Amino acid sequence: MLRPARHLIAVLAIGAAPVAGALAQSGNIVIGQTIAMTGGTAEHGNAVVLGARAYIDRVNAAGGVNGRRVVLRTLDDAGDSGKAAENTRLLIERDNVIAVFGGIEGGPCVASLKVAVAEKVPLVGCMAGAPELRDPFNRYVFPIRAPHLAEFARLIDMSVQFGGKRIGFVHADSDTGRKHLENVNKLMARHAIPLTAAIVIPAKPDAAKVVDQIQDARLDMVFNHGSYSFYAQVIREARKRGLDTQFMAVNSGAQQLVRLLGPDAKGLVFTQVVPFPWGATPTLVRDYKEALKTTAPPPAAYSFSSLEGYLSAKVLVEGLRRMGPKGSREDLVAALESLGSYDAGGLGVVYTKSSRDGATFVDTVIATTDGRFVR
Repeated sequence: MLRPARHLIAVLAIGAAPVAGALAQSGNIVIGQTIAMTGGTAEHGNAVVLGARAYIDRVNAAGGVNGRRVVLRTLDDAGDSGKAAENTRLLIERDNVIAVFGGIEGGPCVASLKVAVAEKVPLVGCMAGAPELRDPFNRYVFPIRAPHLAEFARLIDMSVQFGGKRIGFVHADSDTGRKHLENVNKLMARHAIPLTAAIVIPAKPDAAKVVDQIQDARLDMVFNHGSYSFYAQVIREARKRGLDTQFMAVNSGAQQLVRLLGPDAKGLVFTQVVPFPWGATPTLVRDYKEALKTTAPPPAAYSFSSLEGYLSAKVLVEGLRRMGPKGSREDLVAALESLGSYDAGGLGVVYTKSSRDGATFVDTVIATTDGRFVR
């Protein structure tokens, strides 16, 4: 029995009534999204929505997909896995969405995955590096960004290259966090160096206790899996104590983390799974910047988050185009599988009937004192 929706609903294109069968009745293509629009990761979530809306607005302005308008129904899960699962069920059962699209963070994305797969609804572009999005293979799940495994490999390689041997990994106390730890240990074995410290984020997050472990282990480098808002507290506490540990981080919420830290962000190293949003290349970035001017005129800032939202919407819409004018959920799965090696504007995405590789792109950037990034 569905409970009434208690979360914010943002309709990013007009024209579809929120009733079962809306897709067929209205002629619109209705996509569902559950994402953090409030709570600790809200800034990241809202930026992702902005980027997705910029692409969808552009598509609709040009006549839609096969003559049909694309409507994105967005529910706020506040970064909570339970709400993400509830929202996913609501979008499927009430709004009859053809796909669930564009969530953020491992916990909510995995929760959404379980509901979508059980209902045989494609889950496209959930913006998390969780292993569950690729392993085991599932024909209804289409990750786009590179997995955290690839980001961890880049960070570990960089640390070892510059002489860092005592490495620590801060991870969530969850099944996903433990899978990440298992992968990190495998990556460390490639360098014949053991992981010095596996630091679990306490059930009641306590930055001081995490920094105690970093300090006691005399770590050269630390990297993370988990909430960027909590990781900011850890870094700030370490800076306060004068530790010279090099902090590194995966992509999620990079700009938001830097903004939280202010001057304490100087020197932070991040992996990124999309190109540099302030650059002139590749084509994907140029198109994104033009689209953003229309959807959110200046002073709306470019960001890694909104660029990833834009990229993810572009891949989804390409699948919608290929499924034909009256496509079903199964048609969308087949259409996405038909992409093969798809060029999204200088960034490759790979899907086949037997693989869900998505993108492999991983870059690194360094935070400056004034909140910018350099490559």
